[in-house]
Order: sequence, then C-alpha cells, then structure tokens
Amino acid sequence: MAKLSSAAWIAHDVGLATAIGGTLFAREALHPALREGIDDQRHRDRIADAAWRRFSWVNLAAHGAMAATWFTGRAMLSGREVNRRSRPLTVAKDALMVASLATGIASVVLGRAMGRRVREEGTLADREKKETLRRAVGATGLVNLAANLGILGLTAALAMQASRSPRFALFSRRLP
Repeated sequence: MAKLSSAAWIAHDVGLATAIGGTLFAREALHPALREGIDDQRHRDRIADAAWRRFSWVNLAAHGAMAATWFTGRAMLSGREVNRRSRPLTVAKDALMVASLATGIASVVLGRAMGRRVREEGTLADREKKETLRRAVGATGLVNLAANLGILGLTAALAMQASRSPRFALFSRRLP
C-alpha cells in the first residue's frame, strides 16, 4: 500500500512537471508556431490568450500542489534528518518554492490583465500598456521557469542525499 508521503511526492513532481512543461511548451512551440502561422497580430494574440486562460487554472493547481506538498512535508522535516549537506539544500528549495509560487501567481494575474487588453479594441495608449504587460508576463514567466528548474535540480539532489542516508531510511519509515 502506498504511503501518504509517496502520494505527496508524486503530486509534488507532477505539479513541478506541469509548471515547467507548460512554460517550455508555450515559449518553444505555441508562440513561435502562432508567429509563423498567423500574420494578423490581433488574431494571434486572441488565440494565445484563449490558450493561456485555459492553462492558467492548470498552472495554478500545479503550483499549489507543489507548494502544499513541499511545505506540509517541511512542517515535519527540517532537512537535518538526512545529513549536514541536505539542510542548506532544503533551505534553498524553500526560497525557490516561494519564488515559484509568487511568480506563478504574478504571471497569471499579469497574463489575465494582458488578455483583457487583447480582447478589447483600444487606443494607442492601451496598445502600449498591452506591450508593457506582455514584457512583464514574459519576464515573470522566465523567472518562474528558472525557479522551477532550480526546484527540479534541488529535488533530485535531496532525493540522492536521502537515498544514501541510513539515518533518513530509519526516520522515513515513521512518515505517513
């Protein structure tokens, strides 16, 4: 029978994979394909907005799953249960989790604001605000991707530390 801690680890990893995969797909496939396939900027923006409005709920759920499982586990573990090297890795992952959650939420909020501008026909000032929002969404998304890639690396490093720790093997048997 699977333990609750195993289910939480799976939820954490699926959330992380979703957050990374969605951003990479958009940056490397969706937006370039829209630029190549659709000449009309407004039409391209509307399609991208519709896609992001759908995915934003999945993205928020992914970030929520990552954060909820990590911080719940952190309430039970300090990182010292493995070895001395795991504690700084754990603290670094804490910081990246906060950064990921903050930039994930900010990206959705900014994206929604930009989407409203895309769906409305506006003045030159409105178009300039849309471009400012587009740059802010792009920058926030890039910081979010970097934080999530850092989390991925730290998750792997912590798992490797735990797998070599006899002390953690004994401790982990008591986890739910």
